[in-house]
Amino acid sequence: MGERNKRILMEQLQLPKNKLCADCNAESPEWASSNIGVFICVNCSGIHRMLGTHISRVKSCRLDQWTDEQVQFMCDNGNECINAQLEVYMPVYYQKPRPSDPQVYKEHFIHSKYDRKEFISEGGTSHYEKGAKDGFLWKRGKDGKQFKLRRFVLNAEEGTLKYYVKPEGKEPKQTINLASLTASLVPDKINHAHGFQLAFMTENLTRQIYLYAEEAKDAVDWFIELRASSMHLIKKNNPNITDCEIIKKLNNYQVKQGWMLKTGPKHTEPYRKRWFTLENRRLLYFVNPLDAYPRGEIYLGSRSNGFMVRDGLPAGQQEYGFGITITTPDRDYLMCCEDKEDQKAWIAEIKAIMTRPLNSQENEEFTEHALTYHQRRKTTVRYNLTTPAGWRSSVGEFSSK
Repeated sequence: MGERNKRILMEQLQLPKNKLCADCNAESPEWASSNIGVFICVNCSGIHRMLGTHISRVKSCRLDQWTDEQVQFMCDNGNECINAQLEVYMPVYYQKPRPSDPQVYKEHFIHSKYDRKEFISEGGTSHYEKGAKDGFLWKRGKDGKQFKLRRFVLNAEEGTLKYYVKPEGKEPKQTINLASLTASLVPDKINHAHGFQLAFMTENLTRQIYLYAEEAKDAVDWFIELRASSMHLIKKNNPNITDCEIIKKLNNYQVKQGWMLKTGPKHTEPYRKRWFTLENRRLLYFVNPLDAYPRGEIYLGSRSNGFMVRDGLPAGQQEYGFGITITTPDRDYLMCCEDKEDQKAWIAEIKAIMTRPLNSQENEEFTEHALTYHQRRKTTVRYNLTTPAGWRSSVGEFSSK
């Protein structure tokens, strides 16, 4: 009887409706919640155990014993059926976890789905959509490694996120325009389980702020509420926009990030290690991953604008690993990846952006970037030569590199 039930479960796992984890879409799930009726991956099974057996009873499809009634229940339900019930009102801004997403986000989603049941009825997620939030977060200093407690105030109607040095301060330290703001959960990057990052434009420069919340739920709540407010602003400015287009706009931050080696504009400078992050059409590079400002950026236009990416470096250039050449109207950028798979992944992401035509907003950004390219280069040169930090690293380190 045990072998028969195991065989039936294995057959269920081969059905298209059950081939991906019910909660994070990881491939080939081999665990299940026997009382809910979903098949899940090993990672999500651990989170289900955290819910308690009164909510979810976790069993291995291969190792545990199953009764006939339990197996029949799984056959009668399954991922497609249960998700249609428990995710029916999941809003556009609340992105379902992916296998690579942080653990804190998966935990929040699974609790929302099965414990709080936020997605089974209309209005279940309205608490994310108030457009106003006031609370405290630990913020990393722009010029140091120390995190200090700061008050943050979100106002979606005003289209701003403000933060204050003093809790009762009347004037904010900074006012961030939600139109240029992206938020992402980055626990590994800042070495804190509840860490997240804000990126936004200020004076034609991309600014990064690194934060963490004391509670896991608070960190993810801020992340989701910022996405909800951004969606509100997008729909306000584009009443006819589709859900698919909204998702693309909300998910265009940190498409990929990681270390690469990079040389300067003359292609004779030594290759230096830089942290790269892809933010929509902006490929930013930093000396250190937690720097407040990038060392420089490459705006990725479309192929029709004269942009191109290819594997390898120009003839005569020595490759330190696996080369990538990005051609722009201004110059060629030469980078090297440590391994072949990373090179292929970077090229695939960049190529996907370059094959996409620029929309009206991106055309404005592209024009602005082209106009300020040389001015930003001069400004960085001047900064490097007139500040102590610049004296230590001015040779071969200008932003055009």
